[in-house]
Amino acid sequence: MKKTFLSLALALAAAGAAQAQTPATTVGISLAYGRSRLLDNNNYKSTGHSAYQAGLNADVYLAEVISFHPELLYSMRYYDTNSDATASLNRDVSSINVPLLLRYHADGLYFEAGPELDVPVKAVNEDGADVKGQVNSVALNYLVGLGYQLNHGPSLGVRYDGGASNVFKSDATTVLGSGKYKTSNIWVVLAYSFGGNK
Repeated sequence: MKKTFLSLALALAAAGAAQAQTPATTVGISLAYGRSRLLDNNNYKSTGHSAYQAGLNADVYLAEVISFHPELLYSMRYYDTNSDATASLNRDVSSINVPLLLRYHADGLYFEAGPELDVPVKAVNEDGADVKGQVNSVALNYLVGLGYQLNHGPSLGVRYDGGASNVFKSDATTVLGSGKYKTSNIWVVLAYSFGGNK
C-alpha cells in the first residue's frame, strides 16, 4: 500500500512539474508590412508592391518550447504588372488569412512554419471594378519565419508567405488567361501578446 501511495505521489509530482514548465497560453494582436507579388508566368509579369496585414494571434503551448500559433488576419495585397501597357491586369485583393503554425521558442527567439488558408473577400481591377469572380474561393499557402519575443509581450519577426496553390483562377476566357498565379510575400510583423508567464 505504501508503495502504491509513493508511486501515485511521484506521478502527481512529475505531472505537476511538467505543468509548471509549460508556459501559459497567450493571445495577442499583430500588424505587418509586406511586399507582395505574383510569381511570373507566360501571361503575367509581376512587380513587388506594398501590402498590409492586421489581426489576432495566440500561442497555445504544447511543451516548454513548442507552441501552436494560429492567427486570424485581414490582408490587403496589390498585384501589379511590371508595365503600364499591361496595367489592365493589375489586381487589388483583400482577404482573410488563417495561418496555422508551429513555433519553436529558444530564449526569446522563435522559429515558425506551417500552412495558411487564404480566403478572398474583395478583388478589384485598376478601374475599381469587381473581379472577385477571377479569384479562387480558397487558396493554400505555406509560411516560414523567425523573430524575437520579449517576455510574452512585444515581438518582431520576419516571415515568407508563399503560394502552394493559385490565388487567381487559370481561365483562358478571362483577361488574365490561363497560367500559374501563385503569390510570393515577405512580411515584417510587429505583435504584442497578453498573458503568459512574465
